Formats: sequence, structure tokens, C-alpha cells
Amino acid sequence: MRYTVQLTQGQTCGQIPVKNQQGEIVYILKGNLNEFNQPIILTDINHIEIGRLYLDSNLLLTSYSVDVVNHSLVKVKKINSRFANLFYITRLNYWIKGSLKQGRYSFYSGLKKVASVCSLVTDAGLTWSCDISRPEDVPFIILISLLFTQWHTKPLFLPTFNFQNRVNALS
Repeated sequence: MRYTVQLTQGQTCGQIPVKNQQGEIVYILKGNLNEFNQPIILTDINHIEIGRLYLDSNLLLTSYSVDVVNHSLVKVKKINSRFANLFYITRLNYWIKGSLKQGRYSFYSGLKKVASVCSLVTDAGLTWSCDISRPEDVPFIILISLLFTQWHTKPLFLPTFNFQNRVNALS
């Protein structure tokens, strides 16, 4: 199943809709992407909480936790390696490989790909889409993908130009 999230400046402050393949809003992300210490909450369209992502820090080590209703607490840990940029998700035993800065990465269970994420700049702004193969992984992957988006992107305020008016003005 494919889910898309558009991170644009025209949305209601603090609420970001998550759409399915048919373009219907199925989830809502609540929180502020600009503050790392504020929890991000995933709700359904009736505003019932499904899960949350929050900073879990003890001053020396910073980690993030994902708390989904009716599931054990999951932590996102970075594996330090000079050869690859790898992350590990505890309890689910998933690892994440790819380029977070380029916005293309995948979630793996062993050697099997369970989800892939791709970020693009579209007419509507920064958009990322997740292809998730297992329905029970949806809240985890959406929240963790939002975390990675929060780490490596800044709000984009791109100017729009009407080239026809510029051509007419130059004539």
C-alpha cells in the first residue's frame, strides 16, 4: 500500500494529512516538525491516537522511541559505521538502508524489503511516499519516515514564476 505526505506551508498548522493510493486522507500527523523535542502523534481521521514518536534522551545518548497503541515500545538506533548509514528498529528487527539526505531509503527484515520511501519536490512542495507491504507496519514506518524527513530537510519556500507575464513584460 502506498501512502503520501505533502509537507507544504499552506497546511493547517500542526496537522499534516497522510493520503492513501486513492488520494483519501487516512491518517493525520500532529505536531511541529521544527521542534525535535516535541512528540509527533499519528491519529486516524477521527483524531483517535494510533501512535507517537518522541525524543528519548538521557543527556549522553539521544534516541527516538515509537509508541504504537497495543504494541511494545520501539526504539530507533543508529548503527555507527563508516561504510554505510544504517539504522536499526528494535523489537521489529528492521534495519534501514539508503540515503536519508537524498530521501531514498528502504526498511528491511533480514534481506526482504518491507517498505521503501522516496522524497520528491513537487508543485505542492516537499512530498514523500511510502510503499509498505505489511499493514501492521504502517504506523511505525510513517512515524520513522517523518523523523528522517525532520532531520534532513528544511521547509522549502520556493518562488513561483509566471513565465508568460515575464515574456509579455519583456516584449
